[in-house]
Amino acid sequence: MLFATMGLVACGGEEPLPDNERLLAAFTEGQTGVWVSGHGTVVRPLGSDEANQRFLVRVNDALSLVVRHRVGNAGRVPADRDDVIAFQGRYEFHGGGGEVILTHADSGQPGGGGWIEFNGTRYD
Repeated sequence: MLFATMGLVACGGEEPLPDNERLLAAFTEGQTGVWVSGHGTVVRPLGSDEANQRFLVRVNDALSLVVRHRVGNAGRVPADRDDVIAFQGRYEFHGGGGEVILTHADSGQPGGGGWIEFNGTRYD
């Protein structure tokens, strides 16, 4: 319960965090190309460049994955180690956990595309 409360505060507290059910099922079943929403704790920011930002995110004890964000019009997400982020995008499985990509607005994708939310701000 304490972790959930901390997560709500870290993401701004206005909306409950999206559950990880679909993401965890995709990981367990080895699915790829699945649209998911979820949340997790930033283990550390990974190398980024002018166009892309990447985070290693711990979803639970069994799953850590890379969340890739195309900066574009959305701007950089100012999250750092131990921050909780919420996200939506396309999950790509690989044995090491996988990655969530396409975390940017795209009307051609389910739900209007992806996003990352941090401290009550949505980056899409």
